[in-house]
Amino acid sequence: MAQYYQQQKTMTRNLSDKKIAGVCSGIAERVNLPVWLTRLLTVLVFFKFPIFIIVAYALAAVCVPAKGQ
Repeated sequence: MAQYYQQQKTMTRNLSDKKIAGVCSGIAERVNLPVWLTRLLTVLVFFKFPIFIIVAYALAAVCVPAKGQ
């Protein structure tokens, strides 16, 4: 039986590819999506739930560690 080991990824903010705080870039790296798609989805969801996105982004910017720190 073959065993597959997957390296566990942790959520980090990517400061080398950031626009505001690197949160979308970190999410894109974590779930293997293009950064532009993650940013586009964030903006589209922002139009529907602006308060939620502002609070979630601010919490992620403060609580999620930056890559390499």
